[in-house]
Amino acid sequence: MRSLIRTLAFIVAAAAPVLLPGEGVCARADQEVLRALPDPMADVRGLKQQLALAPDLDMQAVSDAVSHIVPTLVPGSWHLEEADLASPAVVGGKKTEQQQRLDFLPLDLVLGQVKKQMGDKHHPDLLKANPRPGQPVLTLQGGAFSLDDIHSALEKAGNTEALSKVDGEYSLHYPLFIMSTAKLQINAGETLVLSTGEGVFVLNIGNLSIVKAQLSGSNQRNRIGEFKPFILTALGGGMDIVGSKLSNLGFGDRTYMRGIDVVSNLLFPIQTRTRLVANRILDVGSIEMIGMKQIDIRNNLIINSEDSAIRVRNVESGQLRNNIIVGSRHHGVHLTDNPKNLMISGNVISGGRGAGIYASGGVSRAQISDNLLLDNAQDGIALEGAACSEISGNSIYQNGKGGIAATNSLAMQFQKNLIVGNGGAAIAIVGGIATDDRHLLKQNRFIDNQTGVLARHSPKLEMTGNDFSRQLPVLFAGELKRNLPQYLARAGKLDTGVAGIFTTSSSAATAVREGGGRQFVLLNLESCKL
Repeated sequence: MRSLIRTLAFIVAAAAPVLLPGEGVCARADQEVLRALPDPMADVRGLKQQLALAPDLDMQAVSDAVSHIVPTLVPGSWHLEEADLASPAVVGGKKTEQQQRLDFLPLDLVLGQVKKQMGDKHHPDLLKANPRPGQPVLTLQGGAFSLDDIHSALEKAGNTEALSKVDGEYSLHYPLFIMSTAKLQINAGETLVLSTGEGVFVLNIGNLSIVKAQLSGSNQRNRIGEFKPFILTALGGGMDIVGSKLSNLGFGDRTYMRGIDVVSNLLFPIQTRTRLVANRILDVGSIEMIGMKQIDIRNNLIINSEDSAIRVRNVESGQLRNNIIVGSRHHGVHLTDNPKNLMISGNVISGGRGAGIYASGGVSRAQISDNLLLDNAQDGIALEGAACSEISGNSIYQNGKGGIAATNSLAMQFQKNLIVGNGGAAIAIVGGIATDDRHLLKQNRFIDNQTGVLARHSPKLEMTGNDFSRQLPVLFAGELKRNLPQYLARAGKLDTGVAGIFTTSSSAATAVREGGGRQFVLLNLESCKL
C-alpha cells in the first residue's frame, strides 16, 4: 500500500509543472492521495489549546505536548533547575562595599549618570512622569541591602513614604538608583510593587538580585499614559533574576526603557552582566539586551509582551534557550545590529503578531535549532541580512506568511526542519550578497505549505535529501520553477529527494548590484565558508 501511495505521489509530482501558474497559488485536489501518511497536526492542535489558556498556562501540560512535537525537547525542559538556584549570582564589575549607605539624589542628577553611555533622548519623559516635588530618587550608595534593610533605614531616618510595607508587600514610591558598589537582594517569597502613577523605575549600575520573588508595576495610570515602570541595568552592573515573576513593566517603545533592559558597551572597561532563568514574565514590553559580551536567557515563560518579547542588539555571544513565548504584539525574538555567536534553541514561540524569530542587520554565526514556531502572524523565521548561520531541526507550523524567509543573506544552511501548513513558502530565498555564494537545503520536510521552495534573485541553492512528498503539487515557485523538471527527473522518490546534491542556477546579480551586503561587519564573516 505504501509503495502504491508513493507511486501515485510521484505521478502527481510529474504533472506539477502544469499545475504551477503564477507564484504558486493553486488547488490541492490531488493531495487527498497523501492523507494516509502520518499527520503531525493532532499534537499541534492539542498544544494550541494549551497555549490559549495564557496567562494561566499549565507548564507541565505544555512541556508534555511540546515534547511530542519536537522530540529533541524532553518533558520538563522549562522547569527551574536546582543548580541554577545553587550557582553563584551574576554580579557586576565592582565589588559591593561592606558598609550600607543610603541617600536621596535629584532625578536629573541620577539620569546624568547614564547619559554618556545611552544619551538622554527620553529623559524629559521620565521627568514628566514623576509628579513628586523635588523628584527625589532613593539611592543605594554602597553596601548590600534587602528590602527590609531599606525599610528599616528609612524609618530610622523619618521617611515613611519612599518604601512602604503593607501586609508583607513592599511598594516603592520613589525611583530607585543602585550605585556601582551597592546591591539590592529581593529574597524568596518577597513582593515589590513599583508605583506607576509616581513614575517609579529601577536604575542599576551595581547589583540587583531577584530570586523566587515577585516584582511588578502597579495598576495605576501615570499622567504620561504610556508610562509603566522598568528595570535598567547599565555601566558594568549585574542583574540576576531567577525563578521569579515579573509583570506590568515597560515605558512604551523607548530604547533602554522597554521593560527589562540590560545595556553594555563592548568598548567600556567594565561589562554589564545578566542572567534571566526560569521566570514568569507577563505583560512586560520587552526584554532588551544591548551591547553585551554574553547573555543567558533560558527557561522563561514570557506572555503578552507589548513589543517583541526578546530584543537582542549588537551582542557578542550567548544563549536563548527553552523559553516559551506566547502572544507577543510584535516578534517573539528580534535580533539586530550585528549580533553573533548566538544559540537560539528549544524555544516555543506562538501566537505573536510578527515573526516567531526575526533577524536583521547583519546577524552572523547564529545557530537557530530545535525551536517550535507556531501560529505567528508573519513568518516562522525571517532573516534579513544573515550570514554563516545554521537553521536546523526547527518545527514550523501554521504561520501566517511563510515558514523560513531569508533575504539578502550569505552562506546559510537550512537542515532537518519540519515546515507544515504555512501561508506562504516553506522556505523563501530572496536576494543574495555574492554571485558565487550558495545556500544549503538538506533533509527538510515540507507539508501542505502554499509553496515548497521559492527563490527570487537568489544565489545557488544546493538541495539534497529533502522530503516534498506531502508538498504537492507546488514544489517550487519564483525563478526556481525552471529547475523543477530537472529536479523531478533526478529525485526518483519525493520522500527522500535527490540522493546527491542538486544545485540550482544563480540569479543573484541584481541583488548584489544593489549592495545588499552593506549591513555586515566584515570581521564577523572571517570564518565564513562560501
